[in-house]
Amino acid sequence: MKISERVTRVFLALIIILSLGISFGFEFSKQGFHEDELLTYNLANSSKKLNTSGWNTPEDMLEYLVPTESNRFNYAQVYQNQIIDASHPPFYYALVHTVCSFFPNLFSKWLAFSINVIAMAVSLVLLYKIARRVCGNYLYALVAAGGYALSIACFTTTIYLRMYATLTCFVLAFLCLTLWYYDKGKEAKLVHALPFLPVVTLGVLTQYYFILFAGLTGLCFLIFKLREKQIKQLIFYVAFCLVGAGLALAIYPYIISNVLGGNRGLGSLDLSIDPITIFTYFIYKIGTYIQILSKDLFIGLPAVWVGFTIVVLGFGAYFRFVKKRRLNRKAMFVIVPALVYFIGISLVSPFNSDRYVMASLPLISMLYTFAFIKIFTHIMPENRLRNGVCMVLALIAPLAAFPRVTPYYIYGKTNLYEPVTDNCLFVGTAMLEWNKCIDKFMLYDGTMIVQTEKMSPTLANELESFANSRGVITNGKISAFADAYMNNGDVDRPESESLRVVADDEKLKGLDEITVYISRLADRESVKAFLTNEAGFKHSELICEDYSFEQFYNWYDYFVETESYCNVYRFYR
Repeated sequence: MKISERVTRVFLALIIILSLGISFGFEFSKQGFHEDELLTYNLANSSKKLNTSGWNTPEDMLEYLVPTESNRFNYAQVYQNQIIDASHPPFYYALVHTVCSFFPNLFSKWLAFSINVIAMAVSLVLLYKIARRVCGNYLYALVAAGGYALSIACFTTTIYLRMYATLTCFVLAFLCLTLWYYDKGKEAKLVHALPFLPVVTLGVLTQYYFILFAGLTGLCFLIFKLREKQIKQLIFYVAFCLVGAGLALAIYPYIISNVLGGNRGLGSLDLSIDPITIFTYFIYKIGTYIQILSKDLFIGLPAVWVGFTIVVLGFGAYFRFVKKRRLNRKAMFVIVPALVYFIGISLVSPFNSDRYVMASLPLISMLYTFAFIKIFTHIMPENRLRNGVCMVLALIAPLAAFPRVTPYYIYGKTNLYEPVTDNCLFVGTAMLEWNKCIDKFMLYDGTMIVQTEKMSPTLANELESFANSRGVITNGKISAFADAYMNNGDVDRPESESLRVVADDEKLKGLDEITVYISRLADRESVKAFLTNEAGFKHSELICEDYSFEQFYNWYDYFVETESYCNVYRFYR
């Protein structure tokens, strides 16, 4: 079954439109935000500080997230915000700030989403081009791109309002350029290596994981070109990649400290924990990422992933050792970076989440799609229908996930976006948890933010039980490990107590009722007792109960989830 390049492009355009249309539907139904999604807007747009021991207006909350008329296109502030945050480079935030600056004083999920839509549209085109160079077949390349485009992995990446869609775009651009440049061979000239300069520079300035992927891809290029004795082409490639990385470092010299000592780089690892705890925790992490991979690409069933992987490895051994067929070198440009990236990030990522491996999922999806095509066409007798049936099955398979799996970042419905009182009180700890609820606070006439030094007395035991139930041998230390993560490595962050101001606040004294958010990190019972005995609110009723650990595959996301973050009450006199 043959198909022309022109027809392929038409079908690719239709698949991209369908994929992005489905993502629009998911984004439309999305309610609430991940903590990091709100940080996207804050770090991109504002230097606003909220009053953490007093009242804030809706205008304060809005200014925390959006650029004002006088602060539009203020890239110096974007840059400074990233220095303070010390987690990510500034390019993605500059993109968000640019879009938001055209709509000052407007907070909308659609602004950051628009960047993801463009990034993913480009990513799908790049994935098709990569597949085309690897397999040399228009139809197979179309199916590989379409399989990912219609997967939960693609939809999740598109709707999550962070830099990972943009990172995916730059990762695929770098790989696509490398394959294109590799094919130049001895005909490669200096000018052909020039496109690596902007891709590497902007990739590094988008997310530091780009460095790992580019390094793995470059290693493959280095080995193959040395074997082929094409030293001049290799020198051009390495030179422009290093210049691109150097330019990124010159633009943002904090890269080194962020990667080596920051709270999301190598400095995120706390090796003071017992070796057995680290080992079993890493096993748990790999198991968690297999769950993630199964959810995103294998209809949410790890057994399906295990079974298909075994079949793929078995047939791979058969083709290699019985049929004596080797993979072409260009396939290794996909296999090595994608798999090593996925496994490596699974082990060193600060938290267990699909967002950290999103950039590798298009390539992993492509590899499994190619494996399916190879196995299917080998087993089924050749006829006119064979390729057609194979293509249809490969494209329909991702859609089978819809009845079982929902993209993670849509969140559930909650009644917290329908306030029952005019004013709100948030009681958290020194972890600054109020940052996760900003979008809800904008719905109240006023929000008072205070902190308590009294942490939840059951939290440590809950963490230990959660870890132990998943096979981690904690030796009683996993709560310390978690504490380091929750503090972004800053275990010595000073505590503060501002809850006392509630009892003397004149505005609060004049209120008959108030909605109270109590962070899950805080001692809920002591806060309730204080509001009853000291602030004069004699009665309370639960509006929204916190979720349990068992409803999450990752303990960290238990703390940064949207409406499942606090116990919320209505207190009245």
